[in-house]
Amino acid sequence: MIRIHRSEYQSEDILADMLKKEKNIVDLIVEMKNMVNLAIALGFSALLMQDKKLVKKIHELEEEIDLRQYEIEAECMLASKTPKEALELTSVIRLSSAMEDISNAIKELIDSLSRGIPIHPTILKGLKHSMEIADYLKIGKRSKSVGKTISEFAQEKVTVIGLKRGDKWLYLPHVDELIKAKDVLIVSGDQKRVREISNKGK
Repeated sequence: MIRIHRSEYQSEDILADMLKKEKNIVDLIVEMKNMVNLAIALGFSALLMQDKKLVKKIHELEEEIDLRQYEIEAECMLASKTPKEALELTSVIRLSSAMEDISNAIKELIDSLSRGIPIHPTILKGLKHSMEIADYLKIGKRSKSVGKTISEFAQEKVTVIGLKRGDKWLYLPHVDELIKAKDVLIVSGDQKRVREISNKGK
């Protein structure tokens, strides 16, 4: 079930990452599920906006999803002390594999953009009926958003559905969470408003 190429992730790095984060299987499943939700939102937005830069960000997110699956499988093996426990944990591995399959489906969804193939007008017409899109927004050191809470930022009439700080992901961060320089926000909302805010940060 492991789909991670050794060229992308060295086992020593993964082990160090697991020890550093000290996350249990439940934490990893929740984190992986949240990342998949973000990938879905960004995938459809990338198609609608035909944004190749957004495609690159999605690929980065999907690499982290692959890593979480690897960590879940490793944690399941470490947690199995008896044949019965091993059998029970197979459902956890199957769940992580299914979520990774969804991530792979997003890759296929945006494959046309990655290859420079024009999106068929029928697809664009269907996507335009969607009232909301999502996009990445990197917070610069001089950004006026630094020091604001998620709630204050949301007054821009967008919803922050994800926040990445270093190697930590927060899905639907708390309204009182303070925005810091170098944070990466994933914002969702009205197409026009999201584009305006994203353009300010790019």
